[in-house]
Amino acid sequence: MASPLKLEQDVQGKVDSFRARIAQEAEDLVSTFFPQKLSELDSWVQELCLQDLSIIRSVPAPETPVSPDTAGDGPNRDRLPLQTQSSIKVLVLPGGEGQLLRSNQHLVELIQHVKPEIELLREKCNTVRMWVQLLLPKAEDGNNFGVSIQEDTADQLWTVESTAASYLRRFSTYYNTQAKLVSKTVKYPQVEDYRRTVAEVNEKEYQSVRQILLHVRNQYATLHDVTLKNIEKIETPRSTNTDNLYRGPFSTPLSFRSWLSCSGSWKAGS
Repeated sequence: MASPLKLEQDVQGKVDSFRARIAQEAEDLVSTFFPQKLSELDSWVQELCLQDLSIIRSVPAPETPVSPDTAGDGPNRDRLPLQTQSSIKVLVLPGGEGQLLRSNQHLVELIQHVKPEIELLREKCNTVRMWVQLLLPKAEDGNNFGVSIQEDTADQLWTVESTAASYLRRFSTYYNTQAKLVSKTVKYPQVEDYRRTVAEVNEKEYQSVRQILLHVRNQYATLHDVTLKNIEKIETPRSTNTDNLYRGPFSTPLSFRSWLSCSGSWKAGS
């Protein structure tokens, strides 16, 4: 029979140190960081309930080079709402030189603030998932109810990570779609439907980004709740039979009938 695999003492020490660090970080995340982040994001989501979305629906127009005598008229060059811009003569850009079609700055700033929150959720979920996986005991027959809870928790954390990654990919899709639509408005300035489509896409993206932030908030709440409810099984997935067989080291062993009763209740609970 082959001897069990053994690690060098210094290597084993590094592994144990890593496990201890991950455990400490994960416990701090579940007990402190998750509820704090939940409260912070909940306040942010409430602030994003805009009633007037005219600033989000704005359609970009080409910026012409600024002459020296109008350099100080900054407020006069602000982007106008859709209703006003529809009557403006939009210049066609044959080569695009000297003119710039800017992105929707309100959405750009919102996306730039939301993306780090998504990355943070992925990173913290990865830490907690690693902690749960390192707590998985050696594979054995029977008494695996707690192990199944560990595996379900790890799967849920992995699902959150995967979903967060899909949120990040959708931002580039928005910019690509917006670029094609804005190019159409420049090429066909007389077609009002293109301009209205740009406005609708901007509004839809704003609502989508807010919904993503809502999901991130809910994930913190769900993971905090699920982990706390199952913390005993996560940390100690398998119970011992010692307490079921004996009442104490100096007491009389349980009768066979009592042992069967305890064994049956244990099996039902596992």
